[in-house]
Amino acid sequence: MSLQTRKLRAAVLMAANALCLALVFASAQAQTPTPTPTPSPQTNAPCAQPPSCPTLAPHVFQVAVTLKQSDKSMAVARTPIYLSPCPFNLDKMPMGARAPSRKSYYASVKASPQLINWLEANNCDTVYCRELTKEEVTCKVGDAACVPEFVQAYNDARTSLKGDGELARKWVTNYGPLATPQLRVGFHDQKMKWLAAAVAGLEKAQGLAPGAIKVAVTDRQGYAYFYDLCPGAYYISNLAPAEVGTDRILWETTAIKVEKSDTLEKIPVTLTNTPAKKKNYFVGKKVAEAVSSASAVDKE
Repeated sequence: MSLQTRKLRAAVLMAANALCLALVFASAQAQTPTPTPTPSPQTNAPCAQPPSCPTLAPHVFQVAVTLKQSDKSMAVARTPIYLSPCPFNLDKMPMGARAPSRKSYYASVKASPQLINWLEANNCDTVYCRELTKEEVTCKVGDAACVPEFVQAYNDARTSLKGDGELARKWVTNYGPLATPQLRVGFHDQKMKWLAAAVAGLEKAQGLAPGAIKVAVTDRQGYAYFYDLCPGAYYISNLAPAEVGTDRILWETTAIKVEKSDTLEKIPVTLTNTPAKKKNYFVGKKVAEAVSSASAVDKE
């Protein structure tokens, strides 16, 4: 065999080997699937908590809550209100339907209709909300507006305090039926227990850390203060329905933005049961309406 023939045969063999290697490599690639990127974990939280504040530069909200009915306005006193970095979306989670009802509670502990009417007229959850007048504790039992529990407690107090009528009036809640746990703190304790559970449930559902939803109680003038707020957006709500007459009303604000630190911001919040386009006027939604609208969404 000539030298030229041997060189040609070697070249053909090398080409064949190279082709085989290429086919094997291509087959291996075809059999190995292209890896699919793993999706990043997703959170159910609809919003993020505000960033940390600069050192010694907190922001303060002074919230003035007023209830407007027809042409009358009244301060919403002694009421817990809540502030969250997330929308409350109460119409989508109508937990307010399960909140304790003042009227139902006091009827269940056999309070007189007059006492229930007095609590509603004064927007009070307990008999401690304001000092009773002389007329209220000395009225004639049987009169339409006379609260029999007040009169009985006052008479018991006078007897115990050796006839001191003025002192008996001031200490009246420590005597008679008003001193029983059911009338003294029963509804307040039941409501606070429900609110604590509602806040914990909201924080968990929105992916917030415990304590992220803040609470403040309005004073007699309807003012409440939220301290140590960082720049960001906040929402305010009552969570437990406001009981206005025969209606139980839920309300929450739109986003209130904090852009600076180290300031006191005054926020008027007016609750109304009629439509209004004024700034910081928030129309509440009746619990019954919220429940029915949420049920309709669930069925879709």
